[in-house]
Amino acid sequence: MSFSEALANELQGTGVTVTCLCPGATDTEFQKRAGTEETRLFRTMRPMDASAVARDGYQAMMKGKPLVISGFRNWLLAESLRVSPRKLVTAISRKILDVA
Repeated sequence: MSFSEALANELQGTGVTVTCLCPGATDTEFQKRAGTEETRLFRTMRPMDASAVARDGYQAMMKGKPLVISGFRNWLLAESLRVSPRKLVTAISRKILDVA
């Protein structure tokens, strides 16, 4: 995110845009290949639909937005992580990525 935002800032006024898409958990074949399909994150937290994530990213790119977090829950989670203590963030991350 930091790299994309910095690059977008450097390119301002050039006609070139950079959009960083933060999709959160998304329902694709990736979790199966990565062996994470049995984690709490994918079993209980309802991942985003891939077409909705793609649409969010495309719309943001077309508007020239430097950052898009797809889905309200993902946005809320990302914002809460910014103000939470690192120990709490680490503990929560471990909990949701454990096998349910």
